[in-house]
Order: sequence, then C-alpha cells, then structure tokens
Amino acid sequence: MGEVLAMPIRPGVFFEPEVIGLMGEALETACKLLPDASQHEIVREVMARRIIAAASIGERDPVRLRAVALAGHQAKWVEATACLTLARNR
Repeated sequence: MGEVLAMPIRPGVFFEPEVIGLMGEALETACKLLPDASQHEIVREVMARRIIAAASIGERDPVRLRAVALAGHQAKWVEATACLTLARNR
C-alpha cells in the first residue's frame, strides 16, 4: 500500500507522481490566466495535451510547461490586441 507507481498517461508514456504534480500545477495556472477560455473542456484538453507532449520529451519546469500550454492562446491574444490597436489608431 505504501508504494507509489508511475501513472500511464497514454500507451508507452509514464510519469512519476511528482511530474504529474508539476503538470497539474502548470495546467491549473494556465487555466487561471485564461479564465473564460479554460472553462471549455476542449481548451483544457488542448492545453493538457501540450503539457503532456512537452513533459514526454523531458520538460519539468512548471513555468515552461505553462508557457507551452498557453502558446497558441497567447499568439491569438497578441494578434487580436494588435488588430484592436491598429483599428483604434485609424
């Protein structure tokens, strides 16, 4: 009962409990930064998949995992902000 096993995320990919904790922390922090979008299951799933992919190749820094999760969302936000700024300046 005292033994903690690695958890399979998908076939052939296993993470130790401390890594799963880091991944969960990164996802929750990312969701807090996108409160409206993160309420949608598909958005959370996409961010989780990005985190899993990065962790699968060895990333363990929760800040970088969060950045990976938000990468697409931040690009869209920057693009939308730039368009809004251009429109206001015309």
